[in-house]
Amino acid sequence: MTPNEKPSEPRTLTDFAYQFLLGALLGFVVSLLPLAVVRPALTTGNITAVVIIVALCGTLSALFGKRFLKPMMNFLESLPPIA
Repeated sequence: MTPNEKPSEPRTLTDFAYQFLLGALLGFVVSLLPLAVVRPALTTGNITAVVIIVALCGTLSALFGKRFLKPMMNFLESLPPIA
């Protein structure tokens, strides 16, 4: 811990829920990126993949917080605009 760093306080259930929802939203955005390139069919496999990506991103976000969300946001910001 550096001298300027404050000791971290325990996270509350509300913090975990907020982090999960934020990660799930980012996962949903990432899972929709292929729709900008191609128009895939809505098959059970594709829907299952989207659900897995959303749940995984939400869970990782709830567990790791900003250590997961910051690189995810940097990735989304690095993508060129789709128009």
